[in-house]
Amino acid sequence: MSSFQFHGSDLTNAFLGGGLRDYILRFADTLDPNGREGLGVFWPQWDPAKPKALIFKNGVLFPIVTGDDNYRSQPLDYVANMSLRYPI
Repeated sequence: MSSFQFHGSDLTNAFLGGGLRDYILRFADTLDPNGREGLGVFWPQWDPAKPKALIFKNGVLFPIVTGDDNYRSQPLDYVANMSLRYPI
């Protein structure tokens, strides 16, 4: 990940020249973001034991990759525990 990113910097990768837009369209058509042809980066089915995320990288030849979705697990656990402790 680049050390300098501005708010919304992933929008270029997400919606221009393919990117996330193609995954959304394929998912809407087939309920599979990979589509029938398996175009682009393979997006694995969600598994809570091994969560994966689509990651947008700046300034590289292949700007979209999949990686472990664990960078926010501690904050999410904290929020979940606080909502159980102090329900609204």
